[in-house]
Amino acid sequence: MHSSRYFSGADKLGIASAVICAVHCLVIPAIFLIKYSWADSVADVHAGHHAGLPAWWHVLDYVFLVVGFVAVLHASSHAPARGVKLSLWFFWLCLAVAVVFEEQLHWMTYLASAGLIATHFFNIRSHRNTRHAQASDMADK
Repeated sequence: MHSSRYFSGADKLGIASAVICAVHCLVIPAIFLIKYSWADSVADVHAGHHAGLPAWWHVLDYVFLVVGFVAVLHASSHAPARGVKLSLWFFWLCLAVAVVFEEQLHWMTYLASAGLIATHFFNIRSHRNTRHAQASDMADK
């Protein structure tokens, strides 16, 4: 059973982290589109996923993973349903795999981020519904 002391901050942190992560992942294709629109050859386009990006750019992927881990850890510990807990951890694991195998699974970061955002929103809504139901029960007594 979930704890009665729920704080939506973990879900809000998770949503913010996933949104920023998705934006971060969308910036890379935009940079390459602009950079390689003037490329001299196809070989320039395949020079590497992180070619021309600052060294710290890829580190941000792992920062998002750590922040997301903390958010999922706290949000899942108070999740009202087992399905929400499993979904949070499933999407975080998908994001972790996508970051580690970025060259092959870059597309998966978008799906995992969208899944985390949706599940965190669902978790917030579930807690609101639970609180409203409890308040109604208390008022009826």
